[in-house]
Amino acid sequence: MVSVKADLKEIHAKHIRLTPEAYEFLEKNEISGEVYQKIILSDSLFVTKEMIDGLLSSQEKIPTKPVSVARSPDFKPYAKEYSANFRLIDRSDITGKSNCTGKIEDFVAHFRNRFERVSKILRMRMAENTIVTTKQLKGSQGGKVRLIAMVTEKRPTKKGNILLNVEDEEGCAKVVIPKDTDAYKLASHILLDDIVAFDGKNADELFISDALTWPEIPFARVQKKTERDIGIAYVSDLHFGSKKFLEKEFAHFINWLNGSEGKRELAGKVKYIIVCGDLVDGIGIYPEQEKELVVKDIYKQYEMFDAAMEKIPDYITVIAAPGNHDAVRRAEPQPAIPRELIRSDVELVGSPCNVEIEGLKHLLYHGTSLDSIIAGMGGLSYEKPEEAMLEILRRRHLSPIYGDNLIVPEERDYLVIEEEPDVMHMGHVHKNGYMTYRGTLLLNSGTFQDRTDYQVRVGHHPTPGIVPVLETKSGKLNHISFMGE
Repeated sequence: MVSVKADLKEIHAKHIRLTPEAYEFLEKNEISGEVYQKIILSDSLFVTKEMIDGLLSSQEKIPTKPVSVARSPDFKPYAKEYSANFRLIDRSDITGKSNCTGKIEDFVAHFRNRFERVSKILRMRMAENTIVTTKQLKGSQGGKVRLIAMVTEKRPTKKGNILLNVEDEEGCAKVVIPKDTDAYKLASHILLDDIVAFDGKNADELFISDALTWPEIPFARVQKKTERDIGIAYVSDLHFGSKKFLEKEFAHFINWLNGSEGKRELAGKVKYIIVCGDLVDGIGIYPEQEKELVVKDIYKQYEMFDAAMEKIPDYITVIAAPGNHDAVRRAEPQPAIPRELIRSDVELVGSPCNVEIEGLKHLLYHGTSLDSIIAGMGGLSYEKPEEAMLEILRRRHLSPIYGDNLIVPEERDYLVIEEEPDVMHMGHVHKNGYMTYRGTLLLNSGTFQDRTDYQVRVGHHPTPGIVPVLETKSGKLNHISFMGE
């Protein structure tokens, strides 16, 4: 094994940023040439000391146990008769397009792009002649108008009303929502950075609003179905490499796909599997994570994932997006997991992204912002993730509260929900949940990781080993449990 001294200038030239601890370690120590090359090829926003430790541990020979599989010789899957009908909507995926430099101009362009595109959705739902800007508002007296603006501050007044500071591209305004209006009942759902249409009148430097509207999606939409009677299986948060990974239960899932367990007719319809992030448990994601890992090498964790994917029938298309545990930058939007890590026949996409499957528009997003939505709005909980997903959909933005969830200020805001999805698929919270709202299926696909010590401490109850399967011709959603077999 050849040891080398890391060329810190070369690392910097490749726009790889080292944390202080990582920089100090590389400055003082030699590492193997193999580890050095892995650092140079890293697609992470920052390289941490924990990540380097994980790479160094890859020198150890750690066995990876492949998922066992049993194929049924008399299984005649219906989905095998058809070729895949899948395409990525390229403009929705950040992969290979990131151009952020971290300058003030990037933040300005990012928020301007967000405001333009979300306010455009609102304008399409309203009469244009009633809409005014903050600049025009100062000249309007008495007549009822609509103001589209972003909320920057929210607080109660002494009289029990709600006072908002808002802004648009032309300036700022103060909006008062009186406690005796219909708008007041909705005001508890207003989040910072929300882009909202306020109906009301201007009076003495204050805009008095009695109604408000989020971008939403149209009422008239109905659930879309397909001609071909195929199935789409949705999974997320597999966490290969974790001591809590449910290997036996995941093997049951793969055996089911191969026709060797119950409900074979439904298994035979499955043409697609969508994995919505956290394929592996990762390295250095949180303090002392190594105590909860059975495999402490990120490359070998992905080898475990690859080994499992090889057991899936070859007529099934697997689509995989990254999550916060995967080996891509932590900040969103996240690019696709690099091909050097995943070598199996899997379609790799970014998070978020839009894909069209059998004509059904899918919005895929790991769901990291669910934490901030649940914390920032009363009445939401991890027990019903679909309700938090609904609030995200209504705002037409996947991470409306800027700052709570790491976001790279790209010139184009990839988190805007520009088109109404037929299916919005998330993970992250390890809890199955679903609802249909105005023709959109909101779906959280749970996990294949057992309850962690952290989840026990905070009282969170995941629902592992349950796979939602959508029959696209009928629109029926099945939940297949692989626990307790």
